[in-house]
Parts: sequence; C-alpha cells; structure tokens
Amino acid sequence: MKAVFVHLTGSHRGNTEVFASEKISIGTDSSNDLRFDPDIDGNTSSHHAEIQLNECDYILRDKGSLKGTQVNNRLINEIVLKDGDLIEFGAGGPRVRFRIKTDEADVCKPLSEMLEDSLGIARSSRRGRLNTATAFFKQLLWEAFTQSSHSFKIGIITILFIIGGSLVLYFYNQYTRLSKTVETVRVLEVERFVAENIIKTYSGGICLIQGTFYFLDEETGEPLTMMGMGQRGINEYTGTGFLVSADGFILTNRHIAEPWWEMETSPYYIQLGPTIKPRFEVFRAFFPGIKEPFPLKVEKISDEADVALLRIDMQGAKIPVLALDYTGRGAVVGEPIILLGYPAGVGAIFAKADPEIVRQLFNMPFVPLVQELSNWGLVRPLSTQGHLSDIMQNRIVYDAQTTAGGSGGPIFNNKGKVIGVNYGVFPGFRGSNFGVPVSYGIDLIKSTLSGKKD
Repeated sequence: MKAVFVHLTGSHRGNTEVFASEKISIGTDSSNDLRFDPDIDGNTSSHHAEIQLNECDYILRDKGSLKGTQVNNRLINEIVLKDGDLIEFGAGGPRVRFRIKTDEADVCKPLSEMLEDSLGIARSSRRGRLNTATAFFKQLLWEAFTQSSHSFKIGIITILFIIGGSLVLYFYNQYTRLSKTVETVRVLEVERFVAENIIKTYSGGICLIQGTFYFLDEETGEPLTMMGMGQRGINEYTGTGFLVSADGFILTNRHIAEPWWEMETSPYYIQLGPTIKPRFEVFRAFFPGIKEPFPLKVEKISDEADVALLRIDMQGAKIPVLALDYTGRGAVVGEPIILLGYPAGVGAIFAKADPEIVRQLFNMPFVPLVQELSNWGLVRPLSTQGHLSDIMQNRIVYDAQTTAGGSGGPIFNNKGKVIGVNYGVFPGFRGSNFGVPVSYGIDLIKSTLSGKKD
C-alpha cells in the first residue's frame, strides 16, 4: 500500500507525493519525510504530525503542533484516514488531499469478497447444513482477521462483543427467571410440607364442640317456650376448640363458650327480665379418633377479647397438645398460615361421608347425630391455608377461608406454632377473616393457673 498526498495549497501546491514506507513524518524540519517550507508554510510546526501504517489502515497523529491538525475541517489528535480525506496542517496552513493506492499484493479484501469466498469454501464441505454453517462462519472469521483492515477488525470485534453481551444478558435473564421459578416452587414445597406436618401432628388435638342451650326463668323454674308451640326453645350450634395443656385446658372463642354472649345486649333479651338465664343442655367436645365425647366446663372467660378457656377431664386419653407462640413474635405480615377447624359444622362432615351413611343419619336429631358421626370416625378437622395480611393489637387478619363452625379454631404459623384463635369472617368478602392473638389465650391460662396455686 502507498500513501499519496495531493498538495492543494502551500509551498508544494500542485505537486503529488507518494510514500511506500510504514511511517511518514510531517513538518517543516529537514528531517521529516513530508517536509514543508518553514518560510511559506509558517503555520506548520517543525515536527507537526506523523502517519503510521497499521496493517491496512493509515493512522494520522498530531504531535503537539502549535496550530493543530484538521481532517475534513475537524480538529483531531488521532484518526484513521480514509481515501479522499482533506488534511490541513495548522490553521490556515498547507492543505493536501490524501489518497490510498492499493497494490495487488495488499491483503485488504472487501467484505463482499470475504462473504463470497467463505460461502464457496463452506459449500464444498458437503457435510450437512450444520457443518456447512459451521464451516462458513469459521472461514468468515479467519478472513475477517487476516484479510481485513484494522478498522474493520475493530468493527467485527465490536459487533461480536454486542452479540456476545446480548446473549449473556439473555441467558442471565433466563437464569434469573428460572431461579425465581425454582425458589417459588421451593417455597410452595416447604409450605406444603409444613401444612402436612401440622395437620398430621396436631389434628387429633382439635375438637368439634357441640352445644345446645335454652333460657330458664329462675323465679318460676320453668324454661322459656317457643312462641305458640308450647315447647322448650332449644338453640343448637357447633364450634371448634383445641387442647393447650395436658391438664385438659381447651382454648376457643367466648361466643362458643357463651353462645348467648351477644344476645345479652339485645333489646329482646333485656325485655325478658333479670330472672331469665341461659342454661346448657349439652356442652361437649369430640376429638378425632375418640368416639366418646368429653363434657366441657367453662374455666375462664376473657373480658378483653373473644376468647375463652374450657376444661375437660382427660380420663387418661392421649390427645396431642398444640404448641402456642409464647414469644409474641410468631405472627408476621405476609407469612403463610394454616387454619384448622370445623367450618360449616355437621354439614361439612356430611359432605365427606359416604352417601349410604348420609342416608342413614340424615333425619337423626342433632345431639345423637354428632355422636353417630363420631362413631363412624368422621369427626376430623378441615384445613385451609393463606397468608397474614394485617396485625393489630387485638386482632389478626388473614385470607385463609372459613365460615360459621370454624370459630375457635387454631391459626398456625409456618413454624407450627399457634399464633391466634379464629373468631370471625368479613361478610361478603372472603379475603379477610379475623382471629384473636393467642396472647389473650395465654393470659387466660396463666391467670387460671396462678389462681389455682393461690
């Protein structure tokens, strides 16, 4: 390759100079290859610039000249020259047109020729499409790095870097998504395992509470009768409770221990008079795997929250005791919870039963019906799962589904500790159900035990 300088202005105006050397020094000093007249070309420095041939590129560098070097009217420090560039050595100094003369032996093959040659070599392989494509790209890379200019190589490297970076970014995003999916599956597996373990370990300690009560006039000793029927008015209900000590203590809601609790403030109840008092006819607990029920006794009622402490005579029965969260830090917003109980009461138990059993028991009265369900081994708590959505001083909010009959059921965290007692649902919106923090139940247990010691 040769560098050609066509002088447009200055002391060599009209002349053309050709250089075949790899390095060309430029200035007014006599030692330069391209020398300008210091008297005529006064804006050009003594050692103004130099041009270096680097493979197929001519690189122009300014050597700290006083008035700079311009290429195509732009001041530069270093630039790869192209054929036809206009160079000015010093502002107002001599101007030359730069040309590149390529010999047949020069290896600066155009891209079109590289593509054509690479494709021809690849086609000759005849080893299938995959091998042909591999041969094509292999040959093209070899051509690009041995038969091209320096600037072309930089361009190829830049393109490869962009493609490589894009591939790395793509696979990183795929890896991130896969990692999140794996983590989600892992969390679900852990939650499933925790739920299975809680159900397996503690279901036997969660009882179905059956109650019937009526109102008695203590002055006359007569029960209130149903209006117009002359029969004693009996109220029937079911709820949930759970064993919290080997002494037979059971936690539940106050409205399960005293189902008339909210009635006492109603105008109808007040109108009946102070001598009218509620009385239990049946109040008992059925535990899974134990056919016979345990009579219930109200041990202590909370005045602060909807929670109550009941008691049974264990009679040597082996019933699992549920683990309570005594730390006060077991309830965490966003964490998964498991709710166990008997929502929908007898109806839900019937739904699990064999149709033949349902036909036999369908018309049976409420009190013996629950006993028969226990005899058939159908008294088992249902479980639902969800997450804590809010924690307040006197209640916790969660989205695990429940309904009437599930009141008094334990709320477990993902460590298997009871953090609350289920007590209510938000009408018309299944996303919010309510529980009493277990700390209220723990206070009842402590005050009951301390009272017995005294």
